[in-house]
Amino acid sequence: MNYDRTVHARYDDMEIVRYDRAGKWYLEPTLPGPQRQHIGVWTAAASALWGIHNAHGTWYPNLPGGKSFDRLMRA
Repeated sequence: MNYDRTVHARYDDMEIVRYDRAGKWYLEPTLPGPQRQHIGVWTAAASALWGIHNAHGTWYPNLPGGKSFDRLMRA
């Protein structure tokens, strides 16, 4: 189990995660196939918003390390 990894949002077969030690954001598919993609916090929030509005996504607010992400999601 990786305690460094936090899922801040998910939709369809995609998760938006942050790795605490590195402070980096990624789009990670939950199905085998394409690799994870390193993204910035702006892209993470935009992808999460798209997923919420178009793909039955879920946002998990107020998680450690996600203040900037949460602020962008609320804006």
